[in-house]
Amino acid sequence: MLQSISLGIAENGLMHEELAKFYDKLTITPRHLTYGDGPFGSRALRSALSSFFNDYFHPIRKVLPEHLVTAGGVTSCIDLITFAVADEGDGILIGRPLYTSFASDVKSRAGAVLCPISSEGKDPMGEEMVQQYEKELLKQEKAGVKIRGIILASPHNPLGKCYSVDALKAYMRLCQRHRIHLISDEIYAMSIYSTPSNTSSTPFTSVLAIDTTGLIDANLLHVLYGASKDFSSNGLRSGVILSQSNPALLQTIKSIAAFSWSSSVTELYWSSLLNDRPFLNYYFKENSRRLAEGYARVTEFLRGWDVKWVEGSNAGFFLWADFRDVLGIEDDADDKGEGEQKQEVEAMAMQRPSQVYKTSKKSQERDEWFFEKLQKEKVFIASGNAFFAEEHGWYRILEA
Repeated sequence: MLQSISLGIAENGLMHEELAKFYDKLTITPRHLTYGDGPFGSRALRSALSSFFNDYFHPIRKVLPEHLVTAGGVTSCIDLITFAVADEGDGILIGRPLYTSFASDVKSRAGAVLCPISSEGKDPMGEEMVQQYEKELLKQEKAGVKIRGIILASPHNPLGKCYSVDALKAYMRLCQRHRIHLISDEIYAMSIYSTPSNTSSTPFTSVLAIDTTGLIDANLLHVLYGASKDFSSNGLRSGVILSQSNPALLQTIKSIAAFSWSSSVTELYWSSLLNDRPFLNYYFKENSRRLAEGYARVTEFLRGWDVKWVEGSNAGFFLWADFRDVLGIEDDADDKGEGEQKQEVEAMAMQRPSQVYKTSKKSQERDEWFFEKLQKEKVFIASGNAFFAEEHGWYRILEA
């Protein structure tokens, strides 16, 4: 019987055996069967997280437990912080391509509007992309949509790359000019790797490690983090919102945190892992080595089939592959000469905003044929349609 192959879901199984053995040694006590310290994070977990951020993210200002509120994963964190900063109908800016679940995360409860930003040929990771954000912000506000914030996936999903310090500073200046929130989703911060082909790639820098004086008011800057990716523990469902200078925001989030409460056992597992530095240092080093091996293996396969990809990736456990040449999409112009059309894409039981593609109807059909052919052969890679890709023929492929 033909076995299915899934290279589309962002789960890192490279260290599952080691983690399962680590978790198996932990002891659940009667305390863990109670409500513990309440819905916004046990003292033990928030203390472990603050220490972790101080040691690994190199913050300019020391992170304290009172700067943190935990929830049931980063999806819950995005939902909570959007609910706190935006009213129904307000906009959140996110650059394309973008992580597929952002659309539902900002909309489902808060009712915010996802405003995807097209690069129009600019480097999605570069400083020049900030101009695109400001252009869309002004356009949306002219149309009556109040923009409340920007979400940066840093490192980027699905590109697997990191923002430069200069780019991060440019986003801070933009948010300061328009008095909007900058929310940095840093869930892949420790999933960084190096290969002979990416030695010059931009390293990861947390927004916490940048002196924001003269760039942005600190109460507009927030960081999201979680156990799912860097700790290969998607099933634990634990995330954290870090805001060092906006206690009012955190208090608002705490008022609804009971709807996103992490279990006491989850808090035990993650805090124990964070506090065991010998194991943690081994884990990050070995995970990085295995991610590099996975990257080399997948790119060697793609190269053998003349498939291109966005080079220079050094973060996460996926790459952004370009099948346009293989599918005959790259130079495929629309009969009307426009080469652009709008398509409604339905996902996760909700209707996405219109997407504008630079390729024709014929290209769309080729892309759909390819995706359906893969599924028929029981191979799943994530279509660029789910990531608001600007052109047909792009796919996110898992390395781990």
